[in-house]
Amino acid sequence: MRDSKNNIQRLLDRINSGVATDKEIEDYNRWCDAFQKDRVEESDTGEVHEDILVDVKNKINFNEKHLKIISWFKIAVAATIVLALTFGGYYFFSIHFFQPTGIVQEQPSDISPGTNKAVLTLTNGQTIILSNAQNGQLTLQGNSRITKIDNGVLAYENIKQKGNPANNQSVLYNELSVPKGGTYQMVLPDGTKVWLNSASSIRFPTAFVGKYRKVRVSGEAYFEVAKDPDQPFIVETHDTKITVLGTDFNVMAYENESEVKTTLLDGVVKAEIPNSQKGILLKPGQQASINKGSQDINVEKVDAADAAAWIHGFLSLNEYSVQELMNKLSRWYDVKVEYKGGVPKQKFGGLINRNTNLSDVLSALKVAGISTEFKHHKIIVLPD
Repeated sequence: MRDSKNNIQRLLDRINSGVATDKEIEDYNRWCDAFQKDRVEESDTGEVHEDILVDVKNKINFNEKHLKIISWFKIAVAATIVLALTFGGYYFFSIHFFQPTGIVQEQPSDISPGTNKAVLTLTNGQTIILSNAQNGQLTLQGNSRITKIDNGVLAYENIKQKGNPANNQSVLYNELSVPKGGTYQMVLPDGTKVWLNSASSIRFPTAFVGKYRKVRVSGEAYFEVAKDPDQPFIVETHDTKITVLGTDFNVMAYENESEVKTTLLDGVVKAEIPNSQKGILLKPGQQASINKGSQDINVEKVDAADAAAWIHGFLSLNEYSVQELMNKLSRWYDVKVEYKGGVPKQKFGGLINRNTNLSDVLSALKVAGISTEFKHHKIIVLPD
């Protein structure tokens, strides 16, 4: 048993360092399969493999501003949900979708993951349901042509020269809103790329004029900002102001979360609290958390790619509490959450493929020690 543990730990170390061969990854996946079988059926000897402590982290690297999926996500192709639960240490679970008994009274298997859907609200209040709109030009707003292009991306294009006051008599604002169970991408008039997560919105001008490029976000968004030193880019939320020249970062500012988090992947940003003197410059790999109650700013070094995993179809769970996880499931699957007997204290690591049906996620949580019921479009989290 000890030799087996050492071998698995060696494989995991090589995977974490990014040097594992395809055969070593296959060997590790086979161990994951055996591990799962042991948890469900129990081995003849009654041994439990949960004493193998591992540091489970997503290994998402980025190359010249663009994230790419490497070894760790390669494992996740075989094990669509990878979870680790914290009980004084990390215990690894590779979940292959079996159905344990007694987990749900009403099967949520028909509740599929989110899709590309959003509503665009124009200056005059007119709305366009983008999931119903055909590809091609949708309308004109001031000096911008609005187009829905392939793969459900909304693009704004200036059709007159930028910054010419004669061509910009007034600033027009549009808003893109993504409901629960949705996600969407867009390109702003300056070429900045934006990804919006579930239950999120962005308000923006149809053309950037003046000293700043300024937008306002609610919920979660990832930005790849087009460089323009003469016109800094500003993202505002209710609790945070982020100023950049050209960079890649993620901002999470949901109303039902206790903190606003800004995570920098590339470049430099300044995160500050509006109407105060509190602000901090972030470097790549740092995250600024603003506590809504105290208005304090905390900065820590993180695996910044974790924050952007969602734009590649994965939900990263690095150090997530049960409540944080349930908030994300609520938004992505458009369901309600209720707790019976308090919120479990465990924390998670690992990842979930966002294309997974809800029933499979709840099955994985059951194996990881979180029992739930599903009734009336609601996840009910049961006591430990």
